[in-house]
Amino acid sequence: MRVLLTTPYDLSVPGGVNRQAVDLLGALERRGVDALLLGPASGPIPGNNPHITALGRVWTGSFNGARSRVTLDPTIAGRVRRIVGDFGPDVVHLQEPFLPLLNSLVLLFAGRARRVGTFHTYSESSRGYLWAWPWCRWTNTHLDVRIAVSPAAMDYARAYHPADYTILPNGVRTPPPGMVRPAGPPRRPMRVLFVGRADEPRKGFGILAEAMGILEREEPGAFLLSAAGPGTGRGSVGDAALGEAFASSDVCVVPSLRGESFGLVALEALAHGLPVVATAIRGHADWLNGAGAGALVPPGDAAAIAAALRTLASDPERYQACAARALEVAREYEWDALAGRILDLYGRP
Repeated sequence: MRVLLTTPYDLSVPGGVNRQAVDLLGALERRGVDALLLGPASGPIPGNNPHITALGRVWTGSFNGARSRVTLDPTIAGRVRRIVGDFGPDVVHLQEPFLPLLNSLVLLFAGRARRVGTFHTYSESSRGYLWAWPWCRWTNTHLDVRIAVSPAAMDYARAYHPADYTILPNGVRTPPPGMVRPAGPPRRPMRVLFVGRADEPRKGFGILAEAMGILEREEPGAFLLSAAGPGTGRGSVGDAALGEAFASSDVCVVPSLRGESFGLVALEALAHGLPVVATAIRGHADWLNGAGAGALVPPGDAAAIAAALRTLASDPERYQACAARALEVAREYEWDALAGRILDLYGRP
C-alpha cells in the first residue's frame, strides 16, 4: 500500500498537527506501508527524513486565535501533480483538509486514490469554517473518510459541514525509558512544566504565571516553573530536549483558555509519567475527565490551578497514583496501536 500524507502547516516550526503527521508517517512505515509526507517549509525540517518533501512558500496569518503558517503558493500545482502521479498513492490522507492550498491540490490530483481527511480544529465560533464555505463544501464532498481527533472536533466540523465522521484520537510516541519520570513522590521544590506558545493568549500562560505567584507568596521556593516554547525564555526545543524537560519535571500544566480540540501536550506529558493539571475546556475534558491522571480546573482560574498543584504536592500517595495512571492512559494512545485502526479506515487489502 502507498499512502501520501499532507500537513498544511510549516514543517520547520513545531506544532501539534505536524507532530501527528510525522508520527503517523513513522507508524505506517513500521507497518510496512510505503508512505510519503508533503508539507510547506520555511527552513530546514527537523530530522532530515527522506520521506518528507517540502514545497511551497509559507504565509503567516491568524486563525482560531493562533498564528498559522501555511502555503498559499499557486506555483506548486505542477509539482504536486507530478509528485502524486509519480508516487501513485492508494490513499491520500490530509491533515486539516479545509486548509488551502496544498491539501486542495492533492485532493484535486488524487485520481482513484482513497481520500481521507483528519479534522483537528475546534472553536467556540463558526467563523473559521464559514469564511470559505464553497471551498470547504467542495473539499468535504470529495472525501471518502473523515476522521475527527475528538468529539469536540467532530461536533465542530459536523455542525457546519454535515457528514459521517469517525473519532480517532491523536497518538503519542512511546518515550525511551530514560525520558520517563522515575516513579516516586514529587520533588521539593515541585517542578511545574509548561509547554506551548506562551505568546498566544489563548494558551493561558499568563494565568499559570499568576498561579505560580500565588504559590510563591504562600510558600516561597516550594514550586519551580519551567517553560518551553515560543514566547518563553527557553524558546522552541527539539524532541530530545523536550523529552528531558518532561522527565525532569513533576507535573505539567496545560492552562489553555479555549480553542483546543484535544490537547496533545497533555497526552505527551502523561506518556512521560507526569500528572497533568489542565483546564476543563471541551477538548481536554472529552478524554481527561475521569482519567485519574491529575486534575481539571476551570479555564482562566489561577487560584484553581494553584490549589490543584498544592494538593498534588502535599499528598504523595495521590501524586504517585496519578503518575501511575498517567502511563496507563498514555498507552491507550500509542501510535503502534492506532496505526492498525487507521489502516482499517484506509481499506487495507
